[in-house]
Amino acid sequence: MLKAPTGSGKTEVMVRTAINEALRTGGYVCLVAPTRDLVRQDCTYFRERLEGTGLGVAEIHGGISPGERRGLAEGLADRSIRFVVGSAMMIANDDLWDVLDRSALTIIDDVNAFDEREHLRLLEDLDCPLLFASATPNELRTFLERVGAFNNQIQMRAMPFDVQPTKVHKVAGVWGEPAAEQLARADELIRDHLGRKSRIFVIGRTRGDVPKLAARLEERYGIDVQQLRGDMADSAEHGKRSRRRGVSVYGGTTRVAEMRAFTEKAPSILAATNLVGSGLDIPAADLIIVTDSDAFGESEIEQLIGRVGRREHPSDAVLITETTFEKNPSRAMGGGRVQTFMPRGMRANKLRFRR
Repeated sequence: MLKAPTGSGKTEVMVRTAINEALRTGGYVCLVAPTRDLVRQDCTYFRERLEGTGLGVAEIHGGISPGERRGLAEGLADRSIRFVVGSAMMIANDDLWDVLDRSALTIIDDVNAFDEREHLRLLEDLDCPLLFASATPNELRTFLERVGAFNNQIQMRAMPFDVQPTKVHKVAGVWGEPAAEQLARADELIRDHLGRKSRIFVIGRTRGDVPKLAARLEERYGIDVQQLRGDMADSAEHGKRSRRRGVSVYGGTTRVAEMRAFTEKAPSILAATNLVGSGLDIPAADLIIVTDSDAFGESEIEQLIGRVGRREHPSDAVLITETTFEKNPSRAMGGGRVQTFMPRGMRANKLRFRR
């Protein structure tokens, strides 16, 4: 169990560990990340570090083509691929689960982001060595104790680079206030960071909030705003395959194109769901605004704040609070019994079917 704060350099530790194990054992190492965007980022990180070494890196997730998936099997067979970076589908897919099981080491990045029933229970059956990485392992203590990782923790004592702490601003909103309206409460900081040529994250609670946030930001600040949602296709080819299977795809652009546009210009703004919370490392990202922040869990908020403040410049995080009744249960646990808005007597009668 590798425990380290968000943004402290866990990826660098995992890369060095993976390379060491692949060379020591002569086998291959798998890294499993919770989102496709993080898979692409980690894959790029591996390829840049291993350029010219002859150690191949394969990328596997729902956005790649069938031909690329066949190339993974062929590369593992002829030992040209020594590192496999994949999404959660590696855990749920029988054939890809066997790839994990035969690896010299499987690394689970940001283990808190995986589904307990769909993914974590399957990891218990793996025979390969496992390395879990998390900033908040206590939230999964029961699972991690069951697999023997919680009592075998390694904690990072020093960060590989110096950064300034992120200043967190908690701003009270009004109950029921739409996400787009909440942006006015961070107007001063947004204008300040646009003047600094910063990259800015704006987080919405739902997919439906994202285009509304983007439209409001474009209208107010006169800047093109990129979007990132879970129902966007990774590529044009991925979008066509999804539509043939009857899966709806949002928008006429792709996740790869939107992320490239966001990272290639400054200043820039990305309106997104909490997808960005899982490990994305964007240079010069110095401001994040989380609308309806009470609806997010504590570990989610910590992960989101960790997207900024990854360089020597000062960074800010704005949490808009008190705007929703849909508070995350993990935030209510400390006060004893979790509150419910179900009317008195409804719980006792909810299984009685009446006209």
